[in-house]
Amino acid sequence: MSQQKVYRILKELGGEATTKEIRKKGKEKCPNDTLYTYASLRLKQMEKWGIVKQIGNKTTNKWKIMTNFK
Repeated sequence: MSQQKVYRILKELGGEATTKEIRKKGKEKCPNDTLYTYASLRLKQMEKWGIVKQIGNKTTNKWKIMTNFK
C-alpha cells in the first residue's frame, strides 16, 4: 500500500486512527492489494517527514495527520 493510500485512508478515518483501523480499512477498500500489511512501515516513513505523528502510547499505535500530503 502506497503512502498516499495510507494517508487517504487516515484522512477518511477523521485524521486519527490506530494502525489496526488503517489496515482494516485498507483491506476493505483494496482487497486485492496485499501491501496493506506494510501500512505501519509507510506510517513510520511519513512520521519521519512530519506528515503524521504517533500519538498516545506505543501500545495503541494511534496516528494523527500533522500536515497535508500531496
